[in-house]
Amino acid sequence: MKPGNKISTYNMDFMYYVSQLGWENSMLCHCYYQELPNQIQDFISTKEQGKPTSFQDMYALAMTIDHHYWECDCEHYHIRQAEKEAFESHSQKQEKAFISGPAMVFQNKMNSSSAALSAKTFFSKSSLFSASKKKSNSL
Repeated sequence: MKPGNKISTYNMDFMYYVSQLGWENSMLCHCYYQELPNQIQDFISTKEQGKPTSFQDMYALAMTIDHHYWECDCEHYHIRQAEKEAFESHSQKQEKAFISGPAMVFQNKMNSSSAALSAKTFFSKSSLFSASKKKSNSL
Protein backbone atom coordinates (compact mmCIF):
# COMPACT_ATOMS: atom_id res chain seq x y z
CA MET A 1 0.00 0.00 0.00
CA LYS A 2 1.41 3.39 -0.97
CA PRO A 3 1.66 6.15 1.67
CA GLY A 4 -1.37 8.43 1.59
CA ASN A 5 -3.62 5.83 -0.06
CA LYS A 6 -6.74 4.70 1.66
CA ILE A 7 -7.24 1.01 2.19
CA SER A 8 -10.00 0.78 -0.41
CA THR A 9 -7.44 1.30 -3.19
CA TYR A 10 -5.21 -1.40 -1.70
CA ASN A 11 -8.17 -3.77 -1.29
CA MET A 12 -9.21 -3.42 -4.91
CA ASP A 13 -5.70 -4.21 -6.13
CA PHE A 14 -5.27 -7.07 -3.65
CA MET A 15 -8.61 -8.68 -4.56
CA TYR A 16 -7.71 -8.50 -8.25
CA TYR A 17 -4.56 -10.55 -7.64
CA VAL A 18 -6.31 -12.91 -5.19
CA SER A 19 -8.86 -13.81 -7.86
CA GLN A 20 -6.03 -14.90 -10.15
CA LEU A 21 -3.82 -16.69 -7.59
CA GLY A 22 -6.23 -18.95 -5.72
CA TRP A 23 -4.21 -18.98 -2.47
CA GLU A 24 -5.51 -20.46 0.77
CA ASN A 25 -6.88 -18.36 3.65
CA SER A 26 -3.77 -18.26 5.88
CA MET A 27 -1.50 -17.25 2.97
CA LEU A 28 -3.92 -14.49 1.95
CA CYS A 29 -4.06 -13.23 5.52
CA HIS A 30 -0.26 -13.17 5.80
CA CYS A 31 0.30 -11.42 2.44
CA TYR A 32 -2.47 -8.93 3.11
CA TYR A 33 -0.98 -8.00 6.49
CA GLN A 34 2.58 -7.65 5.10
CA GLU A 35 1.61 -4.90 2.65
CA LEU A 36 -0.48 -2.83 5.05
CA PRO A 37 0.98 0.53 6.13
CA ASN A 38 2.81 0.67 9.46
CA GLN A 39 0.07 2.58 11.29
CA ILE A 40 -2.39 -0.25 10.57
CA GLN A 41 0.13 -3.06 11.19
CA ASP A 42 1.12 -1.54 14.53
CA PHE A 43 -2.46 -1.38 15.71
CA ILE A 44 -3.20 -4.95 14.61
CA SER A 45 -0.05 -6.36 16.20
CA THR A 46 -0.77 -4.69 19.57
CA LYS A 47 -4.31 -6.06 19.93
CA GLU A 48 -4.82 -8.19 23.04
CA GLN A 49 -6.47 -10.93 21.01
CA GLY A 50 -3.51 -11.02 18.62
CA LYS A 51 -3.62 -10.86 14.85
CA PRO A 52 -6.67 -12.28 13.14
CA THR A 53 -6.05 -15.67 11.57
CA SER A 54 -8.65 -15.49 8.80
CA PHE A 55 -8.42 -13.25 5.79
CA GLN A 56 -12.00 -11.96 6.29
CA ASP A 57 -11.28 -10.91 9.89
CA MET A 58 -7.99 -9.26 8.90
CA TYR A 59 -9.71 -7.47 6.04
CA ALA A 60 -12.54 -6.16 8.26
CA LEU A 61 -10.16 -5.06 11.02
CA ALA A 62 -7.85 -3.27 8.57
CA MET A 63 -10.84 -1.45 7.05
CA THR A 64 -11.99 -0.30 10.51
CA ILE A 65 -8.51 0.89 11.53
CA ASP A 66 -7.99 2.72 8.24
CA HIS A 67 -11.35 4.44 8.57
CA HIS A 68 -10.48 5.64 12.10
CA TYR A 69 -7.01 6.73 10.97
CA TRP A 70 -8.34 8.95 8.17
CA GLU A 71 -11.12 10.28 10.38
CA CYS A 72 -8.56 11.38 12.98
CA ASP A 73 -6.31 12.77 10.27
CA CYS A 74 -9.20 14.88 8.95
CA GLU A 75 -9.99 16.17 12.45
CA HIS A 76 -6.34 17.06 13.02
CA TYR A 77 -6.24 18.85 9.68
CA HIS A 78 -9.25 20.99 10.63
CA ILE A 79 -7.76 21.75 14.04
CA ARG A 80 -4.48 22.81 12.43
CA GLN A 81 -6.37 25.00 9.94
CA ALA A 82 -8.35 26.68 12.73
CA GLU A 83 -5.15 27.29 14.72
CA LYS A 84 -3.44 28.68 11.62
CA GLU A 85 -6.36 31.03 10.90
CA ALA A 86 -6.46 32.18 14.52
CA PHE A 87 -2.70 32.81 14.48
CA GLU A 88 -2.89 34.74 11.20
CA SER A 89 -5.83 36.79 12.48
CA HIS A 90 -3.96 37.57 15.70
CA SER A 91 -0.82 38.46 13.73
CA GLN A 92 -2.77 40.81 11.48
CA LYS A 93 -4.33 42.52 14.50
CA GLN A 94 -0.90 42.87 16.12
CA GLU A 95 0.52 44.26 12.90
CA LYS A 96 -2.31 46.77 12.56
CA ALA A 97 -1.89 47.82 16.18
CA PHE A 98 1.86 48.21 15.69
CA ILE A 99 1.47 50.19 12.48
CA SER A 100 -1.52 52.24 13.56
CA GLY A 101 -0.02 53.07 16.96
CA PRO A 102 2.96 55.09 15.66
CA ALA A 103 0.92 56.31 12.71
CA MET A 104 -1.78 57.62 15.01
CA VAL A 105 0.80 59.40 17.15
CA PHE A 106 2.30 60.92 14.01
CA GLN A 107 -1.16 61.84 12.70
CA ASN A 108 -2.12 63.43 16.03
CA LYS A 109 1.12 65.43 16.02
CA MET A 110 0.43 66.52 12.45
CA ASN A 111 -3.13 67.48 13.30
CA SER A 112 -2.04 69.43 16.37
CA SER A 113 0.78 71.07 14.38
CA SER A 114 -1.57 72.08 11.57
CA ALA A 115 -4.11 73.31 14.10
CA ALA A 116 -1.43 75.34 15.84
CA LEU A 117 -0.21 76.65 12.48
CA SER A 118 -3.77 77.56 11.46
CA ALA A 119 -4.33 79.32 14.75
CA LYS A 120 -1.00 81.08 14.45
CA THR A 121 -1.82 82.15 10.89
CA PHE A 122 -5.27 83.31 11.93
CA PHE A 123 -3.96 85.37 14.83
CA SER A 124 -1.12 86.81 12.82
CA LYS A 125 -3.53 87.79 10.02
CA SER A 126 -6.00 89.27 12.46
CA SER A 127 -3.23 91.19 14.21
CA LEU A 128 -2.05 92.48 10.82
CA PHE A 129 -5.63 93.44 10.05
CA SER A 130 -6.08 95.21 13.35
CA ALA A 131 -2.67 96.90 12.96
CA SER A 132 -3.54 98.13 9.48
CA LYS A 133 -6.93 99.29 10.75
CA LYS A 134 -5.23 101.25 13.52
CA LYS A 135 -2.91 102.82 10.96
CA SER A 136 -5.75 103.85 8.72
CA ASN A 137 -7.64 105.31 11.69
CA SER A 138 -4.67 107.30 12.77
CA LEU A 139 -4.26 108.79 9.31
